[in-house]
This record gives sequence, structure tokens and C-alpha cells, in this order.
Amino acid sequence: MSADLHPEVTQMLSNFRYDHLPQHLQQVSKPFHDLAHQLAETLAGPEVTKALDDLWKSKNWAVLAASTAALEGARPAPTVPEIGDVVFYRLTAGDAAHINPWRRDFHQSGSADSRTGFIGHIGNFVQEGDVFPAVVVRVHAESTVTCNLRVLLDGSDTWWATSRAEGDEPGHWTRKGGVR
Repeated sequence: MSADLHPEVTQMLSNFRYDHLPQHLQQVSKPFHDLAHQLAETLAGPEVTKALDDLWKSKNWAVLAASTAALEGARPAPTVPEIGDVVFYRLTAGDAAHINPWRRDFHQSGSADSRTGFIGHIGNFVQEGDVFPAVVVRVHAESTVTCNLRVLLDGSDTWWATSRAEGDEPGHWTRKGGVR
């Protein structure tokens, strides 16, 4: 598609490169890059170059703000997780109430001792507030980002946590490890 673009637009798009930036600044710059290319590929006329010029200025201010925040020790703004990312999920009392009977039933049935090859819900019992790694399997971009998570329990099974938002309290995920 770039062959169809006006040479000045092509030149301006090169201003939106971000691969030379540190990772935390790439995350700030990339959305501007993506929007610039979308605008260039879908719009035409001299207004496009003006829009790209203003977008480039905005990108520079955003990268400067993120860079300044990093220098001052502020945490960079969280990014939306992607499918396959690993986050940390804190179990709720309801989660534990569902998981623990599975594990208790497997042991009480005698299946654990029969060595039949049956794979059941084997693992340590859980409680509210326990933190486990979770793989993001779907991201919902609503007013607040929620994710469907496959929670990797301490055992042979997993827990399916759907539409969970970011946070530190039970029933939420965070990028910070399981440290309380």
C-alpha cells in the first residue's frame, strides 16, 4: 500500500518508528505508529499530512511524559494485556469453594490410590487470597479491561476465571507477582 501513498506522507510515517526506543517507551509510542499508518492508508489529501504532523507532536509529548515519569521513579501506565501473557490471579472464596470439593472428591473416591491411570483434580487445597499464575486467553476491551484467564493451580488442574479486571483484591489479576 505504501506505493500508493504521497511521498510526503511516506516520509512522515518514518517519524513514527519506535524500535529504537527502550521497551517501556515503545509501549507508549506504538499506538501512535499504528494510528498513523491507519490514517495514511485510509485517508487522502493535504489534511492527512497535517493530521500526521499533529499526531507526531502528540506522540513526542507522550513519550517525553513517559520518559520523565520513568526518570522520576513513577511506574509507567499499565498496558492492556495480550493473549498469552502471564498475569497473577488472586482466588476468591467462591473460587476456593468450587476447587476444593473437586480435589476432595478425587481422594475420597479412592481413585488416587487405585493407580488406574485416571487423572483427577490432584493438588493442594486452596483458600481465598491465594495467588496463582494465569494465562490470558481473551481480552475484553470495555470501559475497564477485563480478561478471561486460565489459572494454573498447584496441581494437575486449572481454574477458569472469566471477565476479571485488574486489581490487588481477590477475583482480580495483576502483573505484580504473588507477594502480599
